[in-house]
Amino acid sequence: LARLLAGFSYLLGSAAIAVDQPTAIFHAHDESYKDVTAYVCRVATQGYTHIQIAPPQKSNEGPEWWNLYQPVDYLTTDGRGTAADLKALTTKAHSCGVKVIADVVFNHMSSNPKYAGFAFPGLKPEDFHPKCDINYNDGNTVSERRCWLNGDLPDLDQTQSTVKDLQKAHLKLLVDNGVDGFRFDAAKHMDPKDVKAYIDYINTITNGQGWNYLEVIDDNDTNAYMYTPIAAVTDFVLCEAMKDAFSFGGSLSSLRLPRAISDSRSVTFGINHDSDPETNPIFPKCQYKDRGDAVLASAYVLARESGTPIILGKDNLRIAYLPIGVQFRAAMRERQAAGRNTRENVLAIGDTQNMLVMERGSEGLFIVNKSASAFDASVMDLTLTNLEGCYRELRTNFTAAVERRGSNKYITRWGTWQRGGMHVQGRDALYFVRVPFQECTNAD
Repeated sequence: LARLLAGFSYLLGSAAIAVDQPTAIFHAHDESYKDVTAYVCRVATQGYTHIQIAPPQKSNEGPEWWNLYQPVDYLTTDGRGTAADLKALTTKAHSCGVKVIADVVFNHMSSNPKYAGFAFPGLKPEDFHPKCDINYNDGNTVSERRCWLNGDLPDLDQTQSTVKDLQKAHLKLLVDNGVDGFRFDAAKHMDPKDVKAYIDYINTITNGQGWNYLEVIDDNDTNAYMYTPIAAVTDFVLCEAMKDAFSFGGSLSSLRLPRAISDSRSVTFGINHDSDPETNPIFPKCQYKDRGDAVLASAYVLARESGTPIILGKDNLRIAYLPIGVQFRAAMRERQAAGRNTRENVLAIGDTQNMLVMERGSEGLFIVNKSASAFDASVMDLTLTNLEGCYRELRTNFTAAVERRGSNKYITRWGTWQRGGMHVQGRDALYFVRVPFQECTNAD
C-alpha cells in the first residue's frame, strides 16, 4: 500500500480541475486531419463527444504510424496535416459539439541519425538524459523515467527549463489551434511531478476545460496509481481481465467483479492502437488471438457505468454494434443526469461462461454472447433485477417486455408476444433502453 500511495501527498494538494468526462472517444488513429474533418460531425450523431487525432508535431519522416511518435520539432505542426488543416478540423468538430484530443509525445525525440548529436530545433545535448537501458524489474522506477525507450529514443529531461518551456509552447500552440485536451504518450516514462506540471499548465491555458489522460502501462516497477491523482490513465488492467474472459476458454462470469483500475475516469478499451496486431504485432499487452473477441470486449466497455471508452475508428466503421453502444452509453448518461437508476449490475443468469447480461438499473439492458452458437431460453426469470417494463434494442429496434407474474418477473415478450425468454445470436451484442410500454403493446 505504501508503494501505491507514494508521492500522493504533493499531488492531492492541487487536484486536476473537474471537467465533463467524455461519453466515448473516437480514435482517428493515423488519419489525415482533412479526412477527419470530412466525417467528424457524423461521429457526433453517433454519440461520441471527443475525437482523438494523431500527434501534430513535426516528426520522423516515413509513412509508418510510429514515426509520428518520434518528434523532431515541437513548434512546427506537421503531423497528419498542417496547422491550417488542424484548425479547420477543430473548427468543424466544435460546430457539431465534438471536442478534440491530440496525442503529445514529450518523453523522447527521434532516433533518426539525421539528428545525431541532439540537433533538434530549440534543444541542446544537456536537455537529454544520458543513454542507458530500461530495467523493468529492478524494484524502482529510476530507469523507466530516465533511460532511453527501446534503447534508442533520446530521453528528454523535463527538469531542464529549455525542455519545459518548449513543450509548454507546443501545448499552447495546439490550444490556440482549437485542441481541447491531450493524451500523454509514454507518461509512465516521465516523473509524475513533471507530468502534473504540464496538466496544471493545460488547466491554466484552457480555463480548466481541458480533458486529458495518460498512457500508463503497468509493469513490475510501475503501476497506474502513481499517476491517477494527476489525470485519467489507460486501463490495461481491465483490458487484460477482459482478454482472459472473452478469449477461448475464458469465462465472462469473471467480469461480475472485474480486475480494473479503481478510477471511474480510466480510459477503457477492448483494443487500442498499441494492442492492435494489425498495427503493432509485437506489443506485449492485451493482444487477442481473435479480433472478434476484442471487439466484443469493446462492446462491453461501452455498456459499463464506469470508465471512458475509446474505440478505434476502423472498428467503429466495420462492427455494427459499436456505434450503437455509444448511443446506449449516451442514453444512460442522460438518464443518470435526470436522476434515474442506471446502476451497473452483471446478472448471474443464462450461460455465464459465454454470455454476459448487464442491467443498467431499470433503464437499460446489455447482452453479449461470445459463443459461436446462439443462446436460446424459452423462460427467463428476472425477479431479482431492477428491470421492468418495455425495452427497445437500439440496432434492430425489436422490443422486449419484462412483466410481473405473481411474485416473479419474467421476459414475456422477445420481439413478439408469441414468445418470451431470450434469444441471442452467436458473436453478437445487444443494447436495450427502456421505453414507454405502449411501444411493446403497439408493436404487433
